[in-house]
Amino acid sequence: MKIIFTVIWKLWFYLVVIIDTIFIGTIIYLLSFQKNDKITYIFMRAWAYVLFFGSGFSYSLRSKEDLAPGKNYILVSNHASMMDIALMFILHPNNPITFVGKSEIKKYPFFGRIYKKLCILVDRSSKESRKNVFPAIKKALEENHKSVVIFAEGGVPDRDIILAPFKDGAFVSSINCNIPIVIYAFHNLNNMFPFVFRLGYPGKIKVERLAILSPENRNKEELKQLAFHLIYEKIKDNKINHPELK
Repeated sequence: MKIIFTVIWKLWFYLVVIIDTIFIGTIIYLLSFQKNDKITYIFMRAWAYVLFFGSGFSYSLRSKEDLAPGKNYILVSNHASMMDIALMFILHPNNPITFVGKSEIKKYPFFGRIYKKLCILVDRSSKESRKNVFPAIKKALEENHKSVVIFAEGGVPDRDIILAPFKDGAFVSSINCNIPIVIYAFHNLNNMFPFVFRLGYPGKIKVERLAILSPENRNKEELKQLAFHLIYEKIKDNKINHPELK
C-alpha cells in the first residue's frame, strides 16, 4: 500500500509540474524576452509556490540571523532534491536569486530559454567555462543586484553520502566579491523527495539558516571547511530510508 500511495503521489507531482509549467512557465518564457527581472522573479516565486505546496510540502524555518532586504549574498546549502530549488525561491522574497547551473540543460526547448534567463551556466567539463563563471557571478552580485545560489557539492550526490566534499566556487566568489555567504541546512529531503520514483512522501521540511559568514580575514579553505562543518553537523543524523534503492 505504501508503494501504491507513493506512485500515485509522484504521478500527482508530475501533473502539478505540467500544469504549473504550462501556465506560469509560459508567462516566464514570454517575460524572458524583456529585461524587467523584478516581474520575472515574482512569477518564478509563484511557479515555486505552486510546485512546492501543490506537491504536498510545507516547511519550517529556523534562523539565527535574518537577511537584510535587498542585500546580495552567496547562498549555500546541501543538495538532495529538486525541491531545494523551489525552496530557495520561496525563502527569498526580498533577495532575488539566480543559480549557478549546468549548461547542458539550456539545450531543452522552451525550458532551456527560461533556464538561461534564471541561471549562470557552467560546463564543469570545460576549464574555460569554469573560468568564465566567476566574472558572471561577480556581475550578478554587483550589477544585477542578485544573490547567487551555489550548491557547493557540485550536484546531487548518491543518497548514501551525507554531504559530498565542497567545491571551491562559492568560497572563491565570496572572497573575490567581498560578499557574505549564507549557510542553509535542508533536512531529510533525500528521503522525502529523492530521485527514485518509488520513494518519497509529502510533509513538512525542516530548514535551518545556520550562519552568515563574512569572507573578511578568511581564506578559501577556511570558509569552505566552516560551511561544510556547519551543514554536516546538522544533517549527519538524517537516516537514509531504503539505502538499497539509491
